[in-house]
Amino acid sequence: MNTAELLQSLSEKSELSKTRTKELYEIFTEVVQSKFSEEIGIAIPNFGSFKIKEKKSRRSFNPATKEYVQLPKKLLLSFTPSAQMKEDLR
Repeated sequence: MNTAELLQSLSEKSELSKTRTKELYEIFTEVVQSKFSEEIGIAIPNFGSFKIKEKKSRRSFNPATKEYVQLPKKLLLSFTPSAQMKEDLR
């Protein structure tokens, strides 16, 4: 499902115009992205939770140059489905 299909489905189920649905979708994505940039996770009941995890810096070997390099730390986004979501998928 792409964004257009999602917006179409949301518009039909909520009985809102496509324009209003798109506005709400953009507001929702802005809020979610701002929380992720603040490294704050989000929990959506009956759906799941998104958490920010930190991958520590580490040493890695580059076989092309035969040198070790230090990889910087990075943040990863992980999703854990809720128990209800897991049950619904069975």
